[in-house]
Amino acid sequence: MRFESHHPRRTDAPLSARGFGALGLRHPNDSILSPDALDLDSELSYWRNHYRGLIDRPGLRFGDYEPAIKLGLDAYMRGHGRSLDEMEDELRACYKRVRALSRLDWDEARRVVAAACERVHRHRHAQ
Repeated sequence: MRFESHHPRRTDAPLSARGFGALGLRHPNDSILSPDALDLDSELSYWRNHYRGLIDRPGLRFGDYEPAIKLGLDAYMRGHGRSLDEMEDELRACYKRVRALSRLDWDEARRVVAAACERVHRHRHAQ
């Protein structure tokens, strides 16, 4: 699964096999996602292997971190350059809706959100 940032893209070109040439693609299986797309599966795989130690509380599992990680990735993609401080109220409200059974409170989740955002930011700017 891939998230994509909300940058305007041409939508008038047909997505049929015949229309792929108009998009500059040679084959219908070529990607039409922007370079700003984020590979969610890859990011979650990374965090499954690296979530321990983000929060110093025994007994936490990946499922406790996952809502905050996804929120951080989403915040990066939708933030349009805004800082986490600028989005704090929105993120807190969203976390309350999506946290499900996570045992992280907002202060802990905020650190995870920030770590997920920072990882994507570093990776994008290293290229």
